[in-house]
This record gives sequence, structure tokens and C-alpha cells, in this order.
Amino acid sequence: MRAFFHELKRRRVYRVALAYGIFASAMIQVGGTILPIFHAPEWGQQVFVVLIAIGFPFALVLGWLYDITAEGIQRTPNAKGLRVYSGRQLWLVVFAGTSIAALALAGYWFWHPWRNATEETSDVSSNGIPAKSIAVLPFQNLSPDNAGTFFADGVQDQILTNLAKVSDLKVISHTSVQQYRNQPGRNVREIGRQLGVAYILEGTVQRAPGRVRVNAKLIDALTDSQIWAESYDRDVADLFVIQSDLAQAIVNQLQAKLSPQQKAEIEEKPTRDLAAFDLYLQAKEIVDTYTQLQDPGPSLLKAVRLLDEATERDPNFVLAYCYASRAHNLLYFFDLDSTPKRILLGEAAVNNALRLRPNSAEAHLAMADHYFRCHRDYERAQEELAIARPGLPNSVPFFNLSGYINRRQGHWTEAERDFATSVKLDPRKPNAVNLLADTFILERRFPEARLVSDRAIAAGMREPIDLIRRASLDFSETGDPTTLRAAMAAAPDTDVGGGETSWKILIALIDRNYNEARRVLAASRRADFLDVDFTFYFPRAWYEGLIARAEGDKTKTIAAFKAARVIFETRLKNKPNDPRTLAVLAQVDANLGNKELALQEAQKAAALMPVSKDVYDGALILQGLAQVYTWTGDYDHAFDELQSLLGMPGYISYGYLKTDPAWEPLRKDPRFQRLLASMVSKK
Repeated sequence: MRAFFHELKRRRVYRVALAYGIFASAMIQVGGTILPIFHAPEWGQQVFVVLIAIGFPFALVLGWLYDITAEGIQRTPNAKGLRVYSGRQLWLVVFAGTSIAALALAGYWFWHPWRNATEETSDVSSNGIPAKSIAVLPFQNLSPDNAGTFFADGVQDQILTNLAKVSDLKVISHTSVQQYRNQPGRNVREIGRQLGVAYILEGTVQRAPGRVRVNAKLIDALTDSQIWAESYDRDVADLFVIQSDLAQAIVNQLQAKLSPQQKAEIEEKPTRDLAAFDLYLQAKEIVDTYTQLQDPGPSLLKAVRLLDEATERDPNFVLAYCYASRAHNLLYFFDLDSTPKRILLGEAAVNNALRLRPNSAEAHLAMADHYFRCHRDYERAQEELAIARPGLPNSVPFFNLSGYINRRQGHWTEAERDFATSVKLDPRKPNAVNLLADTFILERRFPEARLVSDRAIAAGMREPIDLIRRASLDFSETGDPTTLRAAMAAAPDTDVGGGETSWKILIALIDRNYNEARRVLAASRRADFLDVDFTFYFPRAWYEGLIARAEGDKTKTIAAFKAARVIFETRLKNKPNDPRTLAVLAQVDANLGNKELALQEAQKAAALMPVSKDVYDGALILQGLAQVYTWTGDYDHAFDELQSLLGMPGYISYGYLKTDPAWEPLRKDPRFQRLLASMVSKK
């Protein structure tokens, strides 16, 4: 055996082994850098390493057999006095080389980052953060002009949109990452914790005449370490190619599965007209944030104009048609323009999208939205959602719409699941949190609602509207307005949709502070206000009537409700037999002393929208019927309806019944106290 090792040294096999080791290490480093650039899958890198390991015993055999001399490659001569090496010695070289390669491969496997990534994945999952989760923060604009900021936003938004198409990833919504724009000294670990992601993508965009430069870097949110970076400097016409390439590079870095269909969708350009794309992005921002708009009517009309201009520039712009349809649907649904023409415009837009791309998930989502908001056809809306679902794994609008429809169909578990998914994908936007908490409130599951709100506040959502909603939850459960009153007093006068004004008026009426109620209403410039459920606009005259009624001023009450009646009659001309409007008109007539007409209208509304058809609106309409019975003095029927309402999900709660002046006529009846007592026992 000593002679064998001496022969290995003489034949320079040791040198060959050392040289091959250095070569292999260098090749693996180069491969680890080059292969991801060409979007090679992770298993491709692993096969590359295995092939290099297999080459090691072959190199040793060649080193044993041959030598490099001044005359070239020659067979190595035997040592003097040594017999010709046997086949056994050669097999020993092969065995030794294979064993060393196997040990090296095993050691490399346990040391290599993909092994560490697997271990980190387990740790991350134990912390409740999915390993394949990412937030794309707003890209920094390096261009000298302000227009470059919007351009940079567009680059970021499209990269995020592309990543969101990958079902194997969790991608945070655009609206939740916007608050981190230009944030000095970003704390990546804290951002990752707030958003519930394992990775953060940051970048810069610089636009010059005819050129665009995009720099991006992927950061591990747990360690705040950069794990990947790339620069793209190309013609501005290649912008969508840059965004597609960058998204696919990120998918590869996160080792996410990418189906051929998802890959094709990422690589498909939304439009070939960059100006049309800019118009679309402006409109998209409006539609996606309609719940936060101060005055959604004019804003949504602006979105429609922008999208019309975009489709004029590019008649094949599918996404622009989808968002145009959604804007039309919202205008109709909220009675901002409830004319039949608005329905036709929404239908035409979505039909254009489906004509151009019948398999578009976004187009089927827009069609589901149209059936829901314009026709209340929940079954057909669900059919469209089923088609759209595979293509929109990270779409907050999809899960919100699915939750809305499930809630109205009485599928409460499914609605909770949908809204919980929205919260995970959009954790920094109040709308998603409020929808989930609101669903628990409707079910009178106040502990779960508090948990949702408290988690959001603890995670940093401390805007006035967040604190107001949290306080309103306590009020609904207990009837104590103290916390809600304090939250309203501390909030600035943003009054999104007029919802804060309606809350302030209610608190003032509970306090019997009628001067304050009038002051609050006079301080607002709005003509109409969202009610407590944020789905119906009440005119100013409605609140003037409520204040006058609570104060006992019959003359002002009649004058105000007469003005309100004209407004609701106009709405019914545009939207005949709308159950919600009819139910409110019945309450107006009850205050005007038109008892028989009020009962006819309220009962007709209940027949048009029974709970079996729509649990959500059906309960609100029955609540309106109970209110009509109360205001017309039919207390027996009022208690019957209230007792029925307490057996189904709805906004009737202990707090409202105990304090809202609307139920004052019932409070001296012993049945009312028994009703409240039954709600306390259920709590």
C-alpha cells in the first residue's frame, strides 16, 4: 500500500486532485451566478454541481494514466522495479475518487444556501410568515423631473402585478406598500414584520430620452441582507420586457413554481402604448382606493375619462376596459349615477375585454363585479369568480368581491376566509381589516372583531379612521359611547364619504346635544353621507329630519323629510323598485305621517329583497320595516321584527337598541327591556 501511495505522488495524482478541486469550486461559483440570469431552475444548478462531482474520479484516472510533458500528453511510464500496475490498482483510484466526490457532494449539500434556505423556511413558517412571500416597495425616482415619480410608480406596480400572478407566492398589495415611499432609513426587518413577508424588493428608476434604467435588489427581511441584485439599461420601448424579466428573476430566486400559463401571462405586454399605460395607472389608483376617496363620484368619473382615453389610444387594452367597467359599476352601485345608461357602459366595457381576451382572469373578475353591483345576480357572479380564481391568486379586489357575495348569500365561513385572505395580502389598508371585523360584527361575534382590529392597531394602523372603527365596535356591543366620542373628537375632519359626519351626529343625538348635531351637519360641505354600513348614501335632508325629530320640532321634521322624499323619488326613477331605496323612502313617509303608504313601501321592499335572496341587504330592509312599525306606532309588529332580526346576522346590536334615539318610542315597553336582557345573555 505504501508503494501505491508513492506511485500516486509520482504520477502527480495529488496535484490533479487539488487542481480539479480549485477548478470545481470556481465553476460552481460561476454557475451559481450565471444560471439564475438565464432563469435556470434550482434543480438545474444542483445537476450542474453533481456533474462536476462525477468528473472528479475521471480526472484522477486520467491523472494516473497520463502526464503532460514538453512533448505533449503522454502515457505515464511505470516506475523502475515496479510491476505493471494491475487493474486492481486502477479500480482503487476510481473507488477513492468516487468516495471523495461523494463526501464532498454531501458536505456541499449541507453547507450550500439552498439547504440553509430550507432550514430558514421552517423557521419562517414557525413565525407565521410564508417563506415565499414578498413586498415590492415603491421604487425611488432618480429622474430630474417630477413626472419620473409617476413613471417609477408604474414600473413598481407592473412588477408587483406580474409577481401577483404566481400562485406559489404571497405578494402584498400595492396599497399596503405605498406608505413606505421615501421613508428615510427604512427598517427592512420592521417592514417585513408589519407586512408579514420574508423578502423585500427595492429599486430605483431613471428615465432619460429614449432610455430607462432600472436597478433592483432583493433583501431577506429576516436578516436585512441583500441576496440578489440586477440592473437593466435598455430602450424605453423595452420597459415591459424589463418588468417581465425582473419578475421572473425574483420568482427564480424565491424558488417558486411558475406554470407555463403564468409565465406566458407575465411575458404578455398589457399594451404597446406607454402613454395609454400611464393613463391606465392613474385610473387604477382611483378605482383601487375608492373607499378612501373624499368624494368618490367625481373621482370615479375622472377614472372613466382616463380609461376612455387609454382605450382610444390602444383599442386592444384589455385591462383598461376591465377597470372602466369596474368604475361604471361603482358609480351605479352607490347611486352616484344610477341611470340605466351607466349599466350599459359597464357592460360594454367588460364585453370588450372578454371579446379581446376570453380567458382573461381580470375580465372575468370585472364581469363578476358587474353582475354583483348592477344586477344583484350573485349566482352568475360566483360563476365568473370561479373562472377568474386561478389567475388571481394574490388579488385583493378578487377576495373582497368574493367575500361580499358570500356574505350576501349567507356563506359566512367562506366570507370570513375571503376577507382574512385580503387582510394577509393588504395588511396596511383599513378597508381589508374593516371588512373582516365588520363580518364578525354582523355575526355579533364581538371578541373576534376586537381581535382583528386590535392586531391591526398593534401592527401600526393607527390612523383616525382605524381608531374610530375600533371604538364603534365597543359602542355596538355595549352602548357606551365614551370611547367613540373621544375617538371622534381627536380625529381630523377628513370625513371620507361623509361617514364620520353620520357618526358624529349619532353621538350628539345620543347625548341629546342637538346644537352639536346641527353644528356637525352644517360644518360639512357634503350633500350626502355614507351610513354606518358604508353602502348607502343618505342626503343632508335626512339628517336634518332626524335631528328635528329627536328635538321634537315637528315643523322642521316635516320640512326636512319632504325634501328628502324628493331625492329618494328621483333615485327610484333611475333605479325602479330598488329595495334599499324603497325601504328608506318608507321611513321618510312614516315621519311625514303617511302611515299606510309607509307600510306598503316597507313591506314591498322586504318582498323584493327577502333574507333568502340577500342576507346582508335583506336584514337591513327588515330593520327598516321594524323602524317603520316603530315610527307609526305599531309596536307589536316592531317587536316581532326585532326578535326575528336578532336571530340572523345584521347590524341590530345591543348598543344601537339601547341608545339610538330612533328606537325611543319602544323603550318604555317592558318587552324592550326583555329584548335587551336577552342580548346580554347571548353575549
